[in-house]
Amino acid sequence: MRKVAEMAPSTAPRGRRDLHIQQVEHDGQTLTLVQDPLGILGETLCLTEFAGTLFSVLDGVRTVEEVEAIFRPVGSASLPPGFIRARIEEMKRCGLLEDEVYWRRKREILEEYRRAMVRPPSHADGSTYPADPEGLRDWLEAILNSPEATGEWTGDAPRILVAPHIDFRVNTSVYASAYRTLRGHAYDRVILLGTGHSISEGLYCPTLKAYSSPLGATRTDTTATRRLLDAANGIAAPDDFPHRGEHALEFQLLFLQHLLGADAFELIPILCGSMQELVHRVTRLGKAPWVRPFLAALREIIEEEGKRTLVVAGVDFSHIGLRFSHEIPALEMLEETRRHDRTLVEALSAWDAEAFWETELRSGSHFNVCGFSTLSTILESMETPGARCLAYDIWDDSPTGSAVTYAALVA
Repeated sequence: MRKVAEMAPSTAPRGRRDLHIQQVEHDGQTLTLVQDPLGILGETLCLTEFAGTLFSVLDGVRTVEEVEAIFRPVGSASLPPGFIRARIEEMKRCGLLEDEVYWRRKREILEEYRRAMVRPPSHADGSTYPADPEGLRDWLEAILNSPEATGEWTGDAPRILVAPHIDFRVNTSVYASAYRTLRGHAYDRVILLGTGHSISEGLYCPTLKAYSSPLGATRTDTTATRRLLDAANGIAAPDDFPHRGEHALEFQLLFLQHLLGADAFELIPILCGSMQELVHRVTRLGKAPWVRPFLAALREIIEEEGKRTLVVAGVDFSHIGLRFSHEIPALEMLEETRRHDRTLVEALSAWDAEAFWETELRSGSHFNVCGFSTLSTILESMETPGARCLAYDIWDDSPTGSAVTYAALVA
């Protein structure tokens, strides 16, 4: 991670709106971590408190002079002449601003990805998970055999699997609880859904690309995926670029390929965008007329005769604390978060789409359940007596006053 010192200029410079921004407290300062899904920045940037504040006011409306005026009253210490302009220029050189260089580079990256037939792994760097195939297999086996995994499944071949997408460096036992239920079973097709953290337009983002990992490439069922795209009718993302750097599906693929064989099944990869605007407009997802054709097409694909189909959701549950826009640390929210998650799990256990939706509505989306759209979609697209919760855990990120919850469920 490189640190940008107190740090684009056009008449009205605009900070990039496609960056992933996260604020953290460190030594009494509020630092801003910046990640770039396009990869133009190359690595995570850490903006100082001043730089983060400056970046936040570069809205494409304020001129440089107006931005300078914001920072003029700084108490007894005045800024040197040209200081703000120099910091804006530095941000421009770093690739933080929407200027002509950014737009040209973005077009090139998008076009290169559009032409690709295979979505390559984005996290096979050796730190998130092993990049060597044999090492990866050994690593996955060690996870699946973890004595910390909980819950047992003695039923038929699972039709539905809910697993985390939390960083492996945080937890692997809940992954094990989910995926060891697949041992000894075979499928023709896996419909793989997960949180699309980078989706800015649309509710769904399917892709026709094959998905690859160090274990090989798994082909996509392009015929079925095209049916979904045709049924989306305006609610699909404009392109499949959100898949490029997304980990939610990639992490699931590793276990699926290891347990089923990379070339033994076809994949239907679907990222799900935010549905928060819908929560107050309908009583459940299936009541939104513009979403029904997509849900109906997905249901038909799931129920297609002659296909052994598994539906997998790569999701986490609540995101609480200072990193996630709460004013108090996660430790003070854990009890109410557990109660909220328990209500969600109970709705999934009863396979009750209305109760699941109502829980989110009552909470006012207070708990930032990133898997809400994915799980709502599955609830509307399948019939089952209910799901069984095998494991539930919390990542307590005490240094940032934050926490994330996640679970393993099977049906």
